[in-house]
Amino acid sequence: MSSETPSKRRVSWADITSPARELTDAQPSPLASIPSPARFALVVLSSLVLSSGLFTLTSSFTVGDLGPISRHLEEWWEVGGLIGWRAIEVGLTWVLGYDGRDAASFLFLTHLPTYSLLSFFYHVRPTSALAALGVTLVSTTLPFVLLRRPSSVHDLSRAPADAIPNRAILQDKVTTLFTTLMAASVFSVVLYASYATWLPARLVVHFEGLPDISAAHAGPAGLPVLFMTLIPAGWAARDFLFVSSTGHFAETAETDPSPSPREGEYLIASVYRATWGKLSTKTQVLIARSVTLAFGILLNTVVQVAGTIRDVSIEGAATWGAVWATAALITGATFGWIEAVDGV
Repeated sequence: MSSETPSKRRVSWADITSPARELTDAQPSPLASIPSPARFALVVLSSLVLSSGLFTLTSSFTVGDLGPISRHLEEWWEVGGLIGWRAIEVGLTWVLGYDGRDAASFLFLTHLPTYSLLSFFYHVRPTSALAALGVTLVSTTLPFVLLRRPSSVHDLSRAPADAIPNRAILQDKVTTLFTTLMAASVFSVVLYASYATWLPARLVVHFEGLPDISAAHAGPAGLPVLFMTLIPAGWAARDFLFVSSTGHFAETAETDPSPSPREGEYLIASVYRATWGKLSTKTQVLIARSVTLAFGILLNTVVQVAGTIRDVSIEGAATWGAVWATAALITGATFGWIEAVDGV
């Protein structure tokens, strides 16, 4: 695999959080006439309205599974807290510069631990769990698709020939399959190893009245089944982490090659230049997205599991979320190793 050799330039935080810019056409986009603050407000409000409406429409289908295990929210601040968290979640996804496909992958992975828990251990039908997860994805992704144009790495056919490095790698089906299965393998092995060692005891302690824990004791035969169910997670992780970092120029963020402190420079700035500032921007993109994904998985799992499922402690929700967050970090590190070895 070949790599590009671009010139060095100073890279802003916006380059890291949203490395692949929105595509532009010769014809001005209608979105350009909508001020950015107005688009932000429209995304958050429309997502909340869509989510409320879709959950209401699907409630007759899912209430039989989710109703008995749901925590009864009696105080206004409890309901307001969940709505507020949903608004923050959508708002941050927008502020970080993600397009519709990024938002779908990110939200799928951050919500997957919650619905996997319901399906694995609470006897919730997979169809009900998928319906609830689908509502979350549609209500978030649709406003993003309508109000933000896709990034160049997600619309290669319209991107200029020199806009995306490693285009052949991103379009290669064998590479896509390999990186997807690799990510699914990491999630499967981390989850399976946790099942086989310390996790069942923690679930019993922190999840009162857990109906069934047999999924954590499936033995070796459970690993292939777990792997197959996590292939969609592998694809989402590949799209969110590998595609965005591989499709970015491997330029270095610091124009000054000297690691020695500058006159009058604070120590923290000198350390930054000698460490983070020496990384290529595609590496910074991968690290930033991996950490953001891991943090999003952990925080969202705590809020959703402890806030909506009955008799679950915050510590228990954090324990379950930490397993998935660890898998996300290991996946990101593995993608970094692949890019380094193959010279992407």
